[in-house]
Amino acid sequence: MVQRSSDNIIRASVRCLTLSAATLLMLMAVSVRAVAQDSIIEDTVNISAVTVTARASARLSPFTVVKMDAELLAGHGSSDLAALLQSSSNLFVRRNGNQGLASVSVRGMSGSHTLVTWNDLPLNSPGNGFSDFTIIPLKAASMVRITSGGSDLDDITGYIGGKVELSTDPEFNTGTEAAVSLGAGSYGEILSSASYSRGGQRFYGRLSAWSGKGTNDFRFINEDAPGGPSAERRTNASFSSEGITSDLAYRKGTSQLSTHLWFNDAFRELPGPVTTVQQDYGESQTDRSFRGVVKYSLEGDRFSAGLTAGGSHDINRYYHMVASNNGVNNSSLMMLKMRIGYRVSEKTGLVLNAGNTFEKASALSFDNLEKRNTFSASVAVRSNPLPRLNLLLQVRQVAVTGASVAPEFTAGASWMLSRRGEHLLKMSLSRNTKLPCFNDLYWIPGGNPELSPETSAGGEISWSFAEVTPSGDRNTLDLSIHASRVDDLIQWIPGQSGLWHAVNLRSVNVSGLEARAGGQRSPGQWKLHGWMNYAFTRTVIAGSDIANDRSVGNQLIYAPLHHANINLTAGRAWFRTGLSAAIESRRFTTSDNSEWLPSAFMTEAFTGAVIPAGPVKLQADVRVNNITGTRAESVRNYPMPLRTFNIRLTLTWSGKPKENEKVM
Repeated sequence: MVQRSSDNIIRASVRCLTLSAATLLMLMAVSVRAVAQDSIIEDTVNISAVTVTARASARLSPFTVVKMDAELLAGHGSSDLAALLQSSSNLFVRRNGNQGLASVSVRGMSGSHTLVTWNDLPLNSPGNGFSDFTIIPLKAASMVRITSGGSDLDDITGYIGGKVELSTDPEFNTGTEAAVSLGAGSYGEILSSASYSRGGQRFYGRLSAWSGKGTNDFRFINEDAPGGPSAERRTNASFSSEGITSDLAYRKGTSQLSTHLWFNDAFRELPGPVTTVQQDYGESQTDRSFRGVVKYSLEGDRFSAGLTAGGSHDINRYYHMVASNNGVNNSSLMMLKMRIGYRVSEKTGLVLNAGNTFEKASALSFDNLEKRNTFSASVAVRSNPLPRLNLLLQVRQVAVTGASVAPEFTAGASWMLSRRGEHLLKMSLSRNTKLPCFNDLYWIPGGNPELSPETSAGGEISWSFAEVTPSGDRNTLDLSIHASRVDDLIQWIPGQSGLWHAVNLRSVNVSGLEARAGGQRSPGQWKLHGWMNYAFTRTVIAGSDIANDRSVGNQLIYAPLHHANINLTAGRAWFRTGLSAAIESRRFTTSDNSEWLPSAFMTEAFTGAVIPAGPVKLQADVRVNNITGTRAESVRNYPMPLRTFNIRLTLTWSGKPKENEKVM
């Protein structure tokens, strides 16, 4: 429901969030000690399964990178990837209802400006440019890496908001493990999964399968019902999904070869909007995807190389009670990508990236089978001329069918302010582009083949603190300030005949502050973890080609000014529990900011027990979502559920390799 005032909700939410933040700060302050002289700050700092910096070299990168590892993903096994990102990162998730399209927004831009990859294979649909996080299960990734902004130019095509990378990297020397999980939840939800993995010195293999379904006829409050506010149930909202992934890897010496396969099948009924009454058009859609990737890498002292080849085929079947609206949308992508690295000296290295993607798509809204080929090449120079100074300069040129793209670049530096690396100062500047999607170019009617790529130019400066005390306690704090300008933003507007069409219409100024903090303590037999995220993001329309455009100077729609979350977990022996809370400020639903969705404050909690019996372990978890039963909408007129419950049982068998034992 759209409201023009949400002060009471904001005050209550701020009080709860302030109390939670104070708890986290107290946790960080419990045992902060001076770092011993021989203590070394790790390049990768883990906080309750959240790696605040990323790969060993990524903490020294001049732009912001955050990594979530397998432990955190496993803890949210009954959720989808969108729910995890909403509660544990600075990303904003926009959901068209409970099981509708879920897109991820980075630094205020729309979901179509976020690049999503799986083992380096792009997942964004060529048609609408989005990746639907509702149908990306957590089982499809063992690690999630988030890059804010468009500074990373290692990919074939550019992006403006940010990048979400999913990967299933091999885990050698881990022995054998098999797991079976069964879960049930509110409104007929049933989830199940099974996995088997074996990791030896040279060979690694993993097979995972999952399925889920639910009636999803949740209760909600219709504030605009003709007879006054009333409790109703959602109709035409059921869902089902299943999928399987396979990962195989072999390594010898400094080289490694791996293959990754993913089949996903999802069916969803699509409930209509809720205005005065709940509208039901009998809509449904089926999404079926086939994806495969082969990767080879060679890492030497001075020379390194990598080759990735992959492809995907996606089928979307849409059903509507009006037969003329029914349709099948197909899209395919083929990718080939290479990387060559050479260390010129002890202080300087060069990296060449080159790749090609070929996309094609057919849809009810296109006259023909549309195709596009994109080739790009980039060169990066990395150097540390001084012991604590690291420099990066990268340039990329993209060549694409039917368009001209200006060169892109990133320049940045990171400087260790302290000898042991606890304090790090980083800064970067970049210029990026994003290509139009097929719908913008070819939709009948309204597509515009003459569209120019969207462009962005800006930079960020950040300070990172990471401390590991002699007792093993950890503290991290990251602060970032960013600013950029987006030009030639593509928007759909009504023309003189009333038909909507795509044009390069507006410019947007983006600026903001991001903060991440975490702490880990081990008092007695307890293990305490806490982390919080906060993002203040202004995405203001700076200019428009529409005369007397009332949107100029206003925030983009569905881009919250404030987004924050906090997570606290505790465990001891067989017991573990946790609490998380997230708040989003009002989200405007009109371009002139005259109407908005009120701020939302959501909480969830879990508790669980682990019962070991030799190599077998039984784990039981209970999770409560939206504890307070808050009425909320992520998209106008599409309500989200009130309080829901979920229980999950997981049986795991592990055969760890003995010390010095060679596992084939």
